[in-house]
Order: sequence, then structure tokens, then C-alpha cells
Amino acid sequence: MGLALDIAAIRSWVYDAGTIGLDYFGHVKPEWKGMADPVTIADREIEQLLSARIRAAYPQHGIIGEEYGAEELDREYLWTIDPIDGTRVYVMGMPTWSITIALLHNFQPVFGLVYMPLYDDWTYTDGDDVICNGVSIRDRLPTHFAPDSHIMTRGDAHSLYDIQFTRVMAYGSTAAHLAYTARGAAVATITHDPYVWDVAAGAAIMLKQGGEVRYESGEPVDFAALDVTKPVPGLSFFGHAHIIDRLIPLVQRREEPVTHPAW
Repeated sequence: MGLALDIAAIRSWVYDAGTIGLDYFGHVKPEWKGMADPVTIADREIEQLLSARIRAAYPQHGIIGEEYGAEELDREYLWTIDPIDGTRVYVMGMPTWSITIALLHNFQPVFGLVYMPLYDDWTYTDGDDVICNGVSIRDRLPTHFAPDSHIMTRGDAHSLYDIQFTRVMAYGSTAAHLAYTARGAAVATITHDPYVWDVAAGAAIMLKQGGEVRYESGEPVDFAALDVTKPVPGLSFFGHAHIIDRLIPLVQRREEPVTHPAW
């Protein structure tokens, strides 16, 4: 990559961002960007803080965030910010929301950090290592299924896809799903139509763990080929190659989506 990151400084930014999230947690009212797509003042303040810290430390880099869009997308280095991944669970008072920040080099994920403030829980890359709460977790990515294995998905995945897997969990934050998978708590994460800021940090962590990111076709997701302002199309599988090979045939798009009875 050719760039030495100050990991301690980046963590301090994200910790301060987490303090904002905690200050509003439990008494924030959402606005709605679309159906089932909330945003809060905490999302906006966190993204503003992180963007300001990045600009001060790395003025030659670009930034793209969920709430305020892109600045200097043509730069060699591009930061992605998801100020609260899991805003829906955040406004519901549930604990598994996260703050996620990543760095792309020529649009390829090279650094990622996922922080869950309510647990003071950290997963991030540091050079070629992956750290979870102060401990290296290299080689923890599962390579084979076990009788009690589970996968992680978005909560609405079953409405679009028939997932032939016994244990499927959804905690409301794709970034948290990817962090849990990277540390071996789940065998894989499957998501559909995410934005780059949802998955860039998890992708960087997954790749450092020897894992892969692939489409349902089996082809690798090439981040450099994406339009980072638009969703990553279709299904994306995150995990070890052996796991993904077995999972892809088990997930099929439904002919008709399951609709919510209130719609």
C-alpha cells in the first residue's frame, strides 16, 4: 500500500464517534430516507466528525460516507464511512449497531475497522494482522462446517432468497456480521445489494484473514470495477473459499418476494 496508518489515532477518532452514538442512544427520533431506512442526528454528527478527522490527517485522500456522499473520488486513497451501520437496531434500542470505517487504495479495501460502542468491541486490521479487542485473531476464519455452524445475513434476506441452511442469524449490522465471521463466531456472511461503505471494512478484514468476497456466480467481487456510489449488485458471500463454494448452491432467489403483511 505504501502508506503507514496511525492506527491509534484512527481508533481515537472512532472512539469519539462512539461517544456521540452512546450519548443519543435510547432517546433519539429517526427520520426516514425511505421505507425501513432510518437516519438520525447521531448518524450525521458521527460522519461529520470522522470526515473532519480524516481531512485533517490525510488531506490528499477522498471520502465517501453514507449520509454526505463523496468527495474527491478520483484520489488514490478513498475512505469509506458508515457512521451507524444498523441504524434501525440503534433506534430500537438494540445493542449490535456499529461504526465502520475503511480505506481503499485504488478502490481495493486495504484497511478496515468495525467498532460496537455498547460492548466497546473492536475488530480492525493492522498491517497484515487482524486484531480483536487487543488480541490477534489471525487464522480464526472457519474453513469447514461444523454441526452447530451458523451464517449471518440481513434480516430481510429470507424475503428475497430461499436459504437452505439450518442456522441463520441477523443482528442488524452487516459490518458486525463481518466482524463476527472474521473472528470465527459464524462461518460466513451473506448480504445483498450493500453499499461499499457497508462492507469495505469487513472486506479488508476478511481478505487479511485469508477469506474471499464473491458474487453468487462464484466470481470475486472486484471493488475497483464498482461504482462506489451505487449498491454492490446482487448477493455477496464473505468467508473462506471452501465455505463459499458450498454455500452458493444453497441460496436461491425466490420467484416472488415475500411481502410484509402491512405493505
